[in-house]
Amino acid sequence: MNFRKANEKYINELVLLFKDLLVMHSENVTNVFNENVDEDILKDYISEAISKENHSFYIAEDEEKIIGAIEVMIIIEKDNPTLRSREYALIDKLVVDKHYRGCGIGSGLIEYAEEDLRSRGIREVEIYVWEFNSGALNLYDKKGYKTICRRMARTI
Repeated sequence: MNFRKANEKYINELVLLFKDLLVMHSENVTNVFNENVDEDILKDYISEAISKENHSFYIAEDEEKIIGAIEVMIIIEKDNPTLRSREYALIDKLVVDKHYRGCGIGSGLIEYAEEDLRSRGIREVEIYVWEFNSGALNLYDKKGYKTICRRMARTI
């Protein structure tokens, strides 16, 4: 198994992986996620993101097939009077092909991304994760991530 940073060559396979992730989220958080997103829109999003210096996709390959991916953004916060200026990475999406889940792919993607981020001087990583996603919550807990805030909602 190989881990690497994705480039334009991998966009079509990334679209399929992230489309599966979107289906799972749209079934569980119906008021937030769109059910059907056009593949061309996803393709444009990923293509634009890959071209940015502060935005990366890392992939896991098994015999040249992409079986997992992680999307990471570098965030620079400053000019807020109540918050410290800081630079950190944000893992926004992590997906593993359903046939490979439970095999350490997600863990390997996190480790690979963290290693690259460390080499770029990033020392903090945050993750967005939805409460319904117990598998992801367990993975992040095992990797040492702690809840630092909670966003709550209700329908009125």
